[in-house]
Amino acid sequence: MELANSKLLDAAYRWLCHQRRAWPANADVWHLRFTWETARPQLLAQLGAGTYCFAALDKITKANGEVVHVWGARDALVLKVLALALAPVLPVSGRCTHVKGQGGAKAAVRAVRASLAANNFVMRTDVKSYYDSIDQHRMLEKLAVYVKDRAVLNLLWQAMRRTVTWGGLYRECPRGISRGCPLSPLLGAFYLHQLDLTMVRSGWFYVRFMDDILVLAPTRWQLRRGVATVNQQLAALGLAQHPDKTFIGRIAHGFDFLGYHFSPQGLGLAAQTRANFVARYTRLYEQSRHTPEGLRRAWEYVRRWWRWVQGGLGGEAPRWVNAGQPHASSQFIRATGGG
Repeated sequence: MELANSKLLDAAYRWLCHQRRAWPANADVWHLRFTWETARPQLLAQLGAGTYCFAALDKITKANGEVVHVWGARDALVLKVLALALAPVLPVSGRCTHVKGQGGAKAAVRAVRASLAANNFVMRTDVKSYYDSIDQHRMLEKLAVYVKDRAVLNLLWQAMRRTVTWGGLYRECPRGISRGCPLSPLLGAFYLHQLDLTMVRSGWFYVRFMDDILVLAPTRWQLRRGVATVNQQLAALGLAQHPDKTFIGRIAHGFDFLGYHFSPQGLGLAAQTRANFVARYTRLYEQSRHTPEGLRRAWEYVRRWWRWVQGGLGGEAPRWVNAGQPHASSQFIRATGGG
């Protein structure tokens, strides 16, 4: 596998410039862009010689209290090169929809909706702390089956066995993979590939979006076998299901999946989805309601969210949504069931 590929590097560079176009002026991405003419051949040489090393990630606490680990611009660039190079090599099931080109969450929602009539029972679950629970040694063993280049495997190990720094302290991460990393969606899909294969061969309806798993079956006995298979596969990888996000029962009772609620009455929004929207919009509105620009920003959030909703439900948005009028916000919230 050749990482010192100018086409891959240039594609990754365009991705990085787009992803970090709104970053503050003191971010290292701007220095990389300013010195790209000299940085580009250096990176190609390091990737070709297998001498590139990842730096420590910065631990940052956002205003809302959320803690994130941020890769430097060069490291994010190399991680994207890895993701582009590995995409054609690592197997990904068609039933794993979060990977680019697989249809995304809306494809999973539409597939579930189309299969409800032929089934009576459902299992919906997800893996507890999926990214943080992945065994790095087991992941590397799986990767080594498809990746024979030791330099690439070394970079993959570095990316998983990353070091995080904050306040002058350094901490190595002995388990899990990084969140918000361009390589993570592909690795997250690959780690559960054997589960995907086993469930597809079983003949039950099965779909997965990252660690959100759903199984449909026509009879209770078949669902029990499906549940046992999922449990065995996850246990073999050292993963556990989230108890609060697991539902096993009749489809007629209704269930939530990927932000939507499925029931005999049809497809609708999950209650938590509506509550999250109302909380987010209310916060945006209160922060910016005194300025026209702030109101437009809040309303643009409404329109983007509504387009996301319609992607799963189908149909057209009401006229008051397309009009883009902030004063219609309360009307929108009532329509979504938020109050």
